Amino acid sequence: MKKLFKYLVYFSILIVLALFITGKVNQTSIQKGSLEFADNWQGQFIDIDGEKIRIIQKGEGQDILLIHGMPGSIEDWQPITDSLSKTHRVTVFDRPGHGFSTAKTYDYTLKSNTRIVNKLITKLNLNNVIVVGHSYGGSIAINLATIGNNNIKSYIIVAAPLYQFSPETLFKIASAPIIGKGFTTFIATTAASEKIEEGLLFAFGGNKEILTNDFLTTRKKIWSQPKVFYAIAKEQVNYFEGLNKIYSNYKNINKKVSILIGDKDREKTIADCKRLKNEIPNADITILKNTAHYIQLEQPNKLINVILKHSNE
Repeated sequence: MKKLFKYLVYFSILIVLALFITGKVNQTSIQKGSLEFADNWQGQFIDIDGEKIRIIQKGEGQDILLIHGMPGSIEDWQPITDSLSKTHRVTVFDRPGHGFSTAKTYDYTLKSNTRIVNKLITKLNLNNVIVVGHSYGGSIAINLATIGNNNIKSYIIVAAPLYQFSPETLFKIASAPIIGKGFTTFIATTAASEKIEEGLLFAFGGNKEILTNDFLTTRKKIWSQPKVFYAIAKEQVNYFEGLNKIYSNYKNINKKVSILIGDKDREKTIADCKRLKNEIPNADITILKNTAHYIQLEQPNKLINVILKHSNE
């Protein structure tokens, strides 16, 4: 029995050591991702806080800034960008650690994301901006609203956790010190594809019509980067603390806020969105029937109409 225990201890040490070495070897991949792969995709890079941030700008007119979720990328907004860019200047970007943006010094917090968005608004000379955030991006948007920015006109919060969030066990392990980056690399190269498909099917409420082969192939290519998987893990683990620091300030928001949520989304997210509506004097809420988490993909015209309403006011 003692010998078996000794072997188990040795085996555990070897596993930890192997994961640590794997993480060290793949450090560059986790920080930078596949920048060379990005050459085959739309967009250009700008430097913010030492990170290379991929952006796309289309159109002219009233500024609209779209912030994706976790995971996510510029591609998540394709169903609405072409339509909006006919009459507006639309800016989309990959958040640090996601899509093809780097994560060299990024600390995976709501606070850092908010700072980067404010700097992006300044760097690109965006003015009187309508900020639209989906999921984690909605949490960033509401944090922007609590801080205030004179260049922002209004906010649209789409299916966002706002008061509570519980990380998955898998991502707790992936964010752990010493072994996290190695574990991330292992999962990203072995089980990421299955995990991505499973997560998207849940997020779309089982709607397989949207989950075409092209859609899945695109997401798997982008999201299976070790860098992206690690960003998801760290952001999930830091999420609740970030929300806990800001939600007491929601009641002080004085700019217009619109909230969209699907009735097939997570119950906690629906509850958060309803609670936010009651806390902000200038807020309105739209609950979309037979809609799950990705409103911009499931009900793009509904979201476009809300954005246009903000633009015309």
